[in-house]
Amino acid sequence: MSSVPQTSETLDNTRSESECCGGESHCTGDLPGGNPLAALPPREGCPPPLQWQQVLAAFREQSTDWHTDTPAGRIHGRVWGEGPTLVMLNGLGGSQELFALCVFLLKPNCRCVLLDYPMGRRVTWPRLTDSITEVVAEFVGSEGCHLFGTSFGSALALETALRLGPRVRSLTLHAAFAHLPLTVFERAAAGLVRWMPGRVQSLPLWRGLQERGHRLWFPPIDPTRWLFYLDNTGQMPVAELARRFGMLGRFDARSRLNQLATPTLLLHVEGEGEAQARCRDELAALLPNARTEFLHTTGLLTFLTHPHRLAKLIREFVCLAVTTPI
Repeated sequence: MSSVPQTSETLDNTRSESECCGGESHCTGDLPGGNPLAALPPREGCPPPLQWQQVLAAFREQSTDWHTDTPAGRIHGRVWGEGPTLVMLNGLGGSQELFALCVFLLKPNCRCVLLDYPMGRRVTWPRLTDSITEVVAEFVGSEGCHLFGTSFGSALALETALRLGPRVRSLTLHAAFAHLPLTVFERAAAGLVRWMPGRVQSLPLWRGLQERGHRLWFPPIDPTRWLFYLDNTGQMPVAELARRFGMLGRFDARSRLNQLATPTLLLHVEGEGEAQARCRDELAALLPNARTEFLHTTGLLTFLTHPHRLAKLIREFVCLAVTTPI
């Protein structure tokens, strides 16, 4: 943690547009094995990084807690900011607090609604989709709302937009898919692991997989942010993660997407795999009102590795949707 204390007043007086991810990789050149982007001029300025510890503390102190009972169980969440309503939907693992840095940057322009999914064996895909749609409908005002979803949350965002129609003014989707069929092995593994006790951080290979998949893209001048990610996602119960993974195969919106006129921003991030690229390309072809934006040197956890760049894209896209007549 930084030895320089920062109060919430200091945080609130910082210009959100200038906040940095914590060190651009193409500026530092600290990628293992050398960085081919190091010789390129910076594409964006790199002001002092966000201190995630202070931002998270401000998020916990200043945001408003809420809860609601749904068919899948009680859902808890927080609201922070003012302006058009933006509901942010998590991925497979981790809590809403992974979005704290991004929400801090968005709160002057958006009323950000965050939530954690309910857990337990009673949570099925139909119940969860019904519940998320109910929650979003509660926050939709006369001017509608906007949705951001990542991986698992992108499927929920698409399903919610299909159900609520023009009340959802825009969609920003990250690691999204219209359908993700699971192999026989994946289905069998999810069915077996869903009965395992403990948390994912106790699994022998879990940390190594996280290191190989995500560590490269985190700010090299702020190693504690990586530890925050590991601690947050590591608390996920193994059984719950397996249940959610098994739900992925239940979502198939391919035959319905031509009905979705909602303006949609698909994020193409450096570091994604071939399967994710194919899913994004399929979505781009199926959605009648979609465009794609590329984010360099971010990895798959853009909301945590480079929150200022993601917040800028979301802010601009929401503002564009707000000024477009329904």
